Amino acid sequence: MNGVNAGEDDMEPKMVRQLWHLIEPVHALVYYAPELTEEAAALGLPTDERWPGYFALRSAPLGAVGPELVTATYYSFSPRMVAEYVPAIWSTADPVKVLDARLSGVDRALRALLGDRVDSPELAEAAALARRAAEQGA
Repeated sequence: MNGVNAGEDDMEPKMVRQLWHLIEPVHALVYYAPELTEEAAALGLPTDERWPGYFALRSAPLGAVGPELVTATYYSFSPRMVAEYVPAIWSTADPVKVLDARLSGVDRALRALLGDRVDSPELAEAAALARRAAEQGA
């Protein structure tokens, strides 16, 4: 292995970790911002415990799937725990409505955090670049 490749190999995990640190706070909004809890409650999802709303908001892009797919997709959860909430969440809230609520809640949360900067040309450019990067990885 030459020195150039060794440096590149060492750099990739560091860059991935740095990117995760930058993106994770935005990703976490979907599950922890009060605006999302309000949206989940408006759909009739229980808010006295975290997991029904969490699994609904996180799994909605997959459609009204069962616990097996959710467990396989988000592998860090106990299959028994997932089965406790999925697919029951779909009898309370349709995945399409959950997706709409998710977008509305994230929009509200970002506006609360960023104010008028949400509509700035700089943020629009950042969003376009992020989309382009994501589409390149697909």
